[in-house]
Amino acid sequence: MRDRRPRIVDFSTFLSGPIASSLLRDAGAEILKVENPRTGDGLRFFGPMIHGQGNVHVGVNGGSRSLAISSQSPHWDEVVGACARWADAVIVGNRPTEARARHLDFATLKRHSPNIIYCSISGYGDHGPLNAWPAHGQNPDAMAGAVPIEWIDDMPLTPEGWKTSGTVLAGVMAAFGVMAALYRRSLGGPGEYVTTSLWSAAMWWGWRDHNREANGLDPAGRYGSQGSRYAMYPTKDNRVVLLCPIERHFWRRLCDALGLSSELAERGTWSKTHIDYGYEDERPVIADATRQRTLAEWIPIFTEAEIPFAPVLTRKEAIESEHAVANQVMRPVHVAGHEAQVIRSPVRLSNDDSENVEELEPLSTPGLGEHTTEILEELGLGHLDAENLKY
Repeated sequence: MRDRRPRIVDFSTFLSGPIASSLLRDAGAEILKVENPRTGDGLRFFGPMIHGQGNVHVGVNGGSRSLAISSQSPHWDEVVGACARWADAVIVGNRPTEARARHLDFATLKRHSPNIIYCSISGYGDHGPLNAWPAHGQNPDAMAGAVPIEWIDDMPLTPEGWKTSGTVLAGVMAAFGVMAALYRRSLGGPGEYVTTSLWSAAMWWGWRDHNREANGLDPAGRYGSQGSRYAMYPTKDNRVVLLCPIERHFWRRLCDALGLSSELAERGTWSKTHIDYGYEDERPVIADATRQRTLAEWIPIFTEAEIPFAPVLTRKEAIESEHAVANQVMRPVHVAGHEAQVIRSPVRLSNDDSENVEELEPLSTPGLGEHTTEILEELGLGHLDAENLKY
């Protein structure tokens, strides 16, 4: 494997598996997607649309190649076996029972390739009474105690804007597990069974709260209840700035920048952690001060004072910010002859630590089954007709 890119075959659908594949792609892997010839991997036609393709599909499947085959095809097992022999790792997104029914379980693929790295992403994992439950994104979060409830007109609702954690994090954890297994195998180890689930990822994401609960501690409060020195404040132009001067030296600098009294600057019960979140009676005083200038005026003042602060931006402002552009947070992707922008992995790999901006080649989202014929040739299955794989 040292003389080529790692090869990943992704049999998964919807979100978690493709997220894992996209992260592995950004780390240098070659991604081969195996898709249903009628529906694709479940993301292609899920709106809203970007140039006729689902926005989630555009976001995570760029740069991969697509092989379309029905699991009902008489050639399914032949193609699956060839994929396993070609791959360094495979990603499967079915419940364990479904994976066995489709001959995509670890034991079957290991017979084709004894050193295969097999990654299973399921709703609830391999063990326990829930392992056969079907799941959509919010279900495992609910079972992890991670879904907030808002009652409106005597009906329980998920708060507006809330997003699932397990669905996305399961993909991140799967990519982490595959990379760890690839490394261990490069040291002479065998192929491995990597498993994660939407539920276990959601449980892990709530680790601070779960640890509190498991040890009889009080639940964490909301960020807005952490006191005057870790709070949002209004500016003259009705923008919002988040100020976090919880250490003594930062608090003194903020008081100086805001023109607050020296008595207030020395106020605090600085603990062994050297932090103090402050007091509610300070909030009106600080707010009166922050309302004296616009956000644009405060930014250089707080920057010069080296105070932990941040303007609270909209998503549009965030992705168009000078900092986001300098760090190439977005990258170009070709979609049906058009160019779009998608978020990049937050991990960068480079041969040096220079500040040179790399030239990003645009990714291309694959058409459904676009690469089937060329992939069959690579797999040594050139005798098969791509059209015959659809049934």
